[in-house]
Amino acid sequence: MKQRIFTTFLFLLLATASYAQKKPLDHSVYDGWKSLSNIRISKDGKILTALIQPQEGDTILWVRSLQKNQTLMIKRVKTYVVSPDGMFTVGLVKAPFAERREARIKKKKEEDRPKDSLVIVDNRTLAVRKIAGVKAFKAPEEMSGHIAYTVTAPKDTAKKDKKEKDLLILHNLITQHEDTIRDAKDHLFNKFGNAFAVNSEPDKKDTTRTPEVLFFDLKNDVRQTISKEKAEYKSFAFDEQGEQLVYLATKDTSKIEQKAFEVRYFKKGADSAVVIAGKNVAGLPAGWIFNEFSTPRFSKNGERIVIGAAPKQAPKDTTIVDFEMAKLDIWHWKDPLIQPQQLVELRHEQSRTYTGIIDPKKPNAFLSVATEEMPFCNIADESNGRFALLSSDKPYRIETQWDISPRFDAWTYDFETGRLQPVARAMGGRPALSSQGNYTIWWDAAQRHWFAFDNQARTTVNLTKDIDVNFWNEEHDTPSLPNPYGLVGWGENDEYVLLNDAFDIWKIDPKGIRKPENFTLGKGRSDSLVLRYVRTDPEKRFFAPNDLLLLSAFDKRSKENGFYTLKTGRQNLLQKRLIDTYTFPFVVKAKEADVFAFLKGNFHTANDLHVTKNFWKTSDKLTDINPQMRDYRWGTAELFAWTSFAGIPLQGIVYKPEGFDPQKKYPVMIYFYEKHSDELYRYYTPAPSRSIINIPFFVSRGYVVFVPDIHYTVGHPGEDAYNAIVAGAEALARNAWIDKENMAIQGQSWGGYQVSYLVTRTDMFKAAGAGAPVSNMTSAYGGIRWETGRSRQFQYEQTQSRIGATMQDSLNLYIANSPVFFADKVRTPLLIMHNDKDGAVPWYQGIEYFMTLRRMGKPVWMLQYNNEAHNLRERRNCKDLSIRLQQFFDHYLKGDPAPVWMTKGLPATEKGKSWGYELDTDR
Repeated sequence: MKQRIFTTFLFLLLATASYAQKKPLDHSVYDGWKSLSNIRISKDGKILTALIQPQEGDTILWVRSLQKNQTLMIKRVKTYVVSPDGMFTVGLVKAPFAERREARIKKKKEEDRPKDSLVIVDNRTLAVRKIAGVKAFKAPEEMSGHIAYTVTAPKDTAKKDKKEKDLLILHNLITQHEDTIRDAKDHLFNKFGNAFAVNSEPDKKDTTRTPEVLFFDLKNDVRQTISKEKAEYKSFAFDEQGEQLVYLATKDTSKIEQKAFEVRYFKKGADSAVVIAGKNVAGLPAGWIFNEFSTPRFSKNGERIVIGAAPKQAPKDTTIVDFEMAKLDIWHWKDPLIQPQQLVELRHEQSRTYTGIIDPKKPNAFLSVATEEMPFCNIADESNGRFALLSSDKPYRIETQWDISPRFDAWTYDFETGRLQPVARAMGGRPALSSQGNYTIWWDAAQRHWFAFDNQARTTVNLTKDIDVNFWNEEHDTPSLPNPYGLVGWGENDEYVLLNDAFDIWKIDPKGIRKPENFTLGKGRSDSLVLRYVRTDPEKRFFAPNDLLLLSAFDKRSKENGFYTLKTGRQNLLQKRLIDTYTFPFVVKAKEADVFAFLKGNFHTANDLHVTKNFWKTSDKLTDINPQMRDYRWGTAELFAWTSFAGIPLQGIVYKPEGFDPQKKYPVMIYFYEKHSDELYRYYTPAPSRSIINIPFFVSRGYVVFVPDIHYTVGHPGEDAYNAIVAGAEALARNAWIDKENMAIQGQSWGGYQVSYLVTRTDMFKAAGAGAPVSNMTSAYGGIRWETGRSRQFQYEQTQSRIGATMQDSLNLYIANSPVFFADKVRTPLLIMHNDKDGAVPWYQGIEYFMTLRRMGKPVWMLQYNNEAHNLRERRNCKDLSIRLQQFFDHYLKGDPAPVWMTKGLPATEKGKSWGYELDTDR
């Protein structure tokens, strides 16, 4: 017994000593904290690659031979590709970050800045070759033997060249043979890398050469010129096999806004490309053209050219000079979309084309499929199929100002019969085609069911009406129609469709004849597991017998995550592979081997790369990208339960500092948005704040952080927040280790609104931070989301703001939920952040609240980052906000001296000279 007590004491002593040696996180750690991205695995599962990426600085290409257990790391690789067979890795190596930074500081010209280079890795031997001075490179989708890269040509001093010119190099990875192409404007490989096309466009001053299109048969080492005229060439597209090439061309050299293009076609073995369609092609609607946005492409089997056409736009009036031309936007009450939204979408609308078909075997004929009345077009079976699905939301666009419920009219076009068949009007969801195109399927939100239309029999079936579970989101809590849990995919030959419910996947006959089957055998619902298909093969188009499918699994009770596999057949076999106290934010599988690479982490374990070759019976950790994490204090995450003031059982997450001592009292930061408890095992990277507190940063510095879930009703979002958050804070404060006199709240956007509301209802929080808050729903209701140009009315009537009625019908609710009208009740020091280019919440909302509180003499500050968005984008601003958040909360919750920006402000005369970080020790 004495020995056991001594051992326990020794363990505690060692743990305390270890904790004492660790440092709290500070603002200097961010740049070097790394993450993994661009993770790829070869088809045979022998080569695994990734980028190790610091938040700021030089990336590292990580190449691992799983067969040889050897690792190669190459510094400063920014982008890379791997051949599917695993033979080669090719990447662009950037100049050192410090050199690039110095060049920006000195404002060097582009040609005088540090140059990049190309790296080629032979994955079999991990041998490395480098090519200096490479600006960019391109590889086939399935890189095999060739790549193309661009270098700067030496200046011709005899001709006194002022501009750098680029050379395009076609490089054979195996033989290292190279072809050089001058004046390349555009170039393209086919999918498998056996064909290559280049558009060479010499300088207009060079009268000795004309533009040309070159075709390379890389398999047979043949190069030929297929077009050579004074013309503009663009929008190249190969069929997958590299046997056919299509592109646009125009001989119009004028400076008009919109040129008419002709469609050129080349088939391997021909002497040159031919014009397959022009402005007078049969079938092209009158007044329509192929324009610069027509972008042709081949169907999967190469038997169709899919291309857009559009009405020729009216030319700009050049009779009025610019400085005498009125500039205005006219808002009309009958416009389908309001002017701001039209302006946001202007470029998209100007480039809109309408899908049609050209048959390469039948030139000079165009089949117009989509129209202005039926603009959306999807052709079945990767554009090979018999049916096209046409749809339109145009009749319902005015209503989108206040109603986000999707509504579409839909038709099918039968390529065999030429018949256009209506599917449905005002359907309550966007329609989609089945894998082979035999059915049109859609979710009807109003009826809360899935429907399928048989494109040949022309009959409609309610797919889910006889199943005794819901297929709509049962946790939907806004006053709008609920979304479904999702469509998984289709069986071979469209024999069945797979649909998600809350837990399981269902196998349903689209004809409605066979009885629906629970594809996952009811395991999800019985065990409270959310089972979802993981698409490990991006090219898999349908499910076949004897498939082995990977499913993700989330335990709704324990919040644990993992994987199951499902072997399809006459009787499906569902096997548990792993359930653990981690999240797995990424998984990739080798196409031809049962090798899975995955990221794994939780709150106190960084996301590193692991591999399993036996379905998680065992796995190997391959990286340790943040070893410095062991030098810093971290913490733990645990579930916390309480009952709201409205009697609703709720959960949240409590993050406790490393070395937590229940005999101590800890200050508390409370962050919230809507619901986060399902993220119990999520890893958070220490990073500069875009808008919210960084949880590990505050936990590391001795705070308890509480993240409560919120339960909402309709009409009273502010009160709902109060009932959940304040009840949660009071329940947490009953623990002896909580310093209830030093608790603070912080949130952004919807969270910022809730913070702004809460401080009008309670004085229990020592300080509060509100980012981009709506403070006045009566003025915000009529505002614009400037990033999209949309009216904000739908938010209050149907979505997150949850009022559920128009302001005209329920003005009292808009006022009751607006903090600005109750600002006199605020006793809590408030830090607002609201930026002047906020595209989601008009920044005058922050100004209204600030000005009202200021008038009343309340302690309030507002951070307005210049030319910044709803959430900060500029890293320099993120770092600044992080410092100010820490200083603000440390002052009020820990008693640290306040910085000058809080005590004295920062006058405009000091802008750019001082930041006011220094502590005001006089106070």
